[in-house]
Amino acid sequence: MDKILNEIKTYAHQNKVPIILDDTVNLLDVLLRLVKPKNILEIGTAIGYSAIIMAQTLCDGGRIDTIEINPDMVDKAWVNIEDAGLKKVIRVLEGDAVEILPNLNGEYDVIFVDAAKSKYIEFLPQCIRLVKENGLIISDNVLYKGMTKGSECVRHKQRTAVTQLREYLKSLEEHTQLKTTLIPIGDGLALSIKI
Repeated sequence: MDKILNEIKTYAHQNKVPIILDDTVNLLDVLLRLVKPKNILEIGTAIGYSAIIMAQTLCDGGRIDTIEINPDMVDKAWVNIEDAGLKKVIRVLEGDAVEILPNLNGEYDVIFVDAAKSKYIEFLPQCIRLVKENGLIISDNVLYKGMTKGSECVRHKQRTAVTQLREYLKSLEEHTQLKTTLIPIGDGLALSIKI
């Protein structure tokens, strides 16, 4: 599996495809081994790197549903998932997560959010609905290069994402059904348990 993951990582770096950082991989691995998830939902497949990593921590008979809007990424993810021998474990749902999430049923032990940062706030109500009680919502890149917690002026190009992420973090921290902590690993992870 390491060989396939290294090949995916090399491809991602060469083609400027965003994937989770090494520190995030390590923390995610530890968290998932503690949680022992049976069902995981990922919002933001990209080329399948994080889904393949998370699949290694699933309980027997477990599944990952992962959502990706970009058709080229979906195609590449399927190739990588097949190469990893995980076609029966990982299901890629192609389309906009805002439209797909309301149509999902069932409960997930873990939801990993790593998609368009400006849409995290739109995903949140569905994530809370879909994660089981005592389940974990993991939100990646919430520090957004340190801009979400800083007070300095944000460039126009990034203003919407930063504003939306700040609103998202505030919603996580204040939501009565969630207990949230922020960990400054990688580009920032928010860990939220549904209580």
